[in-house]
Amino acid sequence: MEIIRGNQTTGDSASPVSTQLPPALLEKAADRLCWITILCAVSTILLFALEQWLQPELNAMADLASVRLSLLGVFLLAGGFFAVQRNGWVKKQTLLDLGIVFQVYVAFAISMLETSRPWKDDVVLGHSAVAIWLSICGLVLPNVPLKAGMAAILSACAWPAAYYLNLSLYGFDPLPLNRLAIWLFPNFLMAIWMYILNKRMFQMQITQVKAEELGSYQLDYLIGKGGMGEVWRARHKMLARDAAIKLIRADVLAGVNARQENVMRKRFEREARATASLRSPHTVALFDFGRTKDNTFYYVMELLDGIDLQSLVERYGPLQPGRVINILIQVAESLEEAHRAGLVHRDIKPRNLILAKMGMQYDFSKVLDFGLVKTNMVQDASMMTLDGVATGTPAYLPPEIALGESKIDGRADLYSLGCVAHYLLTGQLVFSESTPTALALAHVQKPVVPLSERTELPIPPALEMIVMQLLEKKPENRPRSAQDLQRRLRAIAHEMPAFTHDDAADWWHTNLPETAARVQPRLEDSTPANSEITEPLAVQNSARS
Repeated sequence: MEIIRGNQTTGDSASPVSTQLPPALLEKAADRLCWITILCAVSTILLFALEQWLQPELNAMADLASVRLSLLGVFLLAGGFFAVQRNGWVKKQTLLDLGIVFQVYVAFAISMLETSRPWKDDVVLGHSAVAIWLSICGLVLPNVPLKAGMAAILSACAWPAAYYLNLSLYGFDPLPLNRLAIWLFPNFLMAIWMYILNKRMFQMQITQVKAEELGSYQLDYLIGKGGMGEVWRARHKMLARDAAIKLIRADVLAGVNARQENVMRKRFEREARATASLRSPHTVALFDFGRTKDNTFYYVMELLDGIDLQSLVERYGPLQPGRVINILIQVAESLEEAHRAGLVHRDIKPRNLILAKMGMQYDFSKVLDFGLVKTNMVQDASMMTLDGVATGTPAYLPPEIALGESKIDGRADLYSLGCVAHYLLTGQLVFSESTPTALALAHVQKPVVPLSERTELPIPPALEMIVMQLLEKKPENRPRSAQDLQRRLRAIAHEMPAFTHDDAADWWHTNLPETAARVQPRLEDSTPANSEITEPLAVQNSARS
């Protein structure tokens, strides 16, 4: 669907999938796993020392190496989990999945300790410590119901496994079935309760996520999502004003390690601050930003009535030259303010440019998504990009970014804007290579075919010359600034049929009569032409060789 209207519902559900924890619970579970491993390591040392002191005769009599190896394994595994969690070497969900192994192993070590002594004939008093361990994990370490149930059953099965292993190793007399059942029953009963408890906690968290409120806004439904963020329609609790709220996608955070998550959060925060600092009417307005209780970063922006340029061309074909000039002049105004503030957008593309109706104004351009913005005033801005990864959209990628050059200025955005202009006028991309790397190489090496040779539609020579200048490989050969581009476009506007306010109004009333419904562009990166590069910078060496 090209246009997602505010009074429509989407096929996306706000409910998290059943195989993963919601972000808030996942964050807590990872931290709790870390503390549980520390407590297990300390408790192992204390219990072993206590047994040596209080029951030296049993240790001397048994001298069981398997018990000591089991306890040593708990200590080493606990230390390993603590190191992995603190250094962020794996994803949080992966860490929690590995926590199942830790839980089962601790249950096995407890069982080895309990079944490694010769049995006496007196009655069984108390119960296995495995049941206590299961209750601790059920209360402190939440997980999705299926995984929690599997971990609980495996932990309960650890006791009979250790029991029969010690029987075979040391030749103890087997217990009568009634005494064996007394040892086993509490463990399996607690395993069942653990599954029920985790299922209940999971359902409560899902309910909380659906009803999550962000500041003075309450989420309504999901509008769209892209590579890193997702956009929700939201309602203000006090004002009669709807808005769009953008936040980092939960499934993205769940699929990265701690270092990558930190980079994403910083990039998202930088996007909000960059957008909030701009005042051009052609930059999407930002109302508020902050963090939720579970540390999810979000910002609130205006909800637009319009259509993105990608959908516009896909649906209605190439645009009239006069209309393209109007759009370029407005976008250049937004970029000029950003560039003067030391900000480079780095992801100018048709999906990030909205043609909207603002009051009685039609074809009002808005620039969105400063998620890849780069500032020349921040010393550690390079740290916002993951090592060895280029960022941008391949079909609109400036050569200097494809080459990995460190000094990028506003002329990079002008190149991308030239690619947008080419697409608006011809309905075709500047280059049509099939892979992101091939597209990036084409921007660096391949000459641009003149627009008049790519389409049968009439392209005014003066406009074609400006677009070709925007598409120069070297930044110094492009217009000096977005303001310079505006002057050149205004100078040639009289040479071609104008696209007036009345023309725009007629077009909107004919093609988009329901413009009173608020919309937000879909944020998809589904094809190589509209996907973010995440490949290593092999382009640099290939292009220069």
